[in-house]
Amino acid sequence: MAMASLTPGGILMLLPNLAYSIGAFVYDYSDTHILNPRWPPHAKFHNGQTMSLGAMQAALSIYLILRPAANKTEKTDSLWLAALVGSLYCAAGLSAILYPGTQWADPESAGNGDQKFIFGGCIVAIWAGFWFETRRLQHVKQA
Repeated sequence: MAMASLTPGGILMLLPNLAYSIGAFVYDYSDTHILNPRWPPHAKFHNGQTMSLGAMQAALSIYLILRPAANKTEKTDSLWLAALVGSLYCAAGLSAILYPGTQWADPESAGNGDQKFIFGGCIVAIWAGFWFETRRLQHVKQA
């Protein structure tokens, strides 16, 4: 049972992974983050670590979405892991505001916390894609 084709549920899982991993580099490799002269070097280190980890998690999630499976159980397991791994970066982004002294944006920035909607939306889309894809798999005949 080679199930490597991309389906609507798989696309719904894949797109948020691309969005948050590419978005992290687009928005964080800027004068508000990595290029911000007010940021201490160690803060930049952790921002780089976060961007790289997000890209790695997205790559693993996308691999799990696309990899062929021998049967429905194997495919469902891959999709569950893809959803879990793909959600972790965004869940961490949502939880970051819970740490003492954090804000959604620096005072001089015009940001107002849009990332909470982006992170939340990515998580919802990933798990909705998982739900759609596992429902579709229930109707696929085993070989």
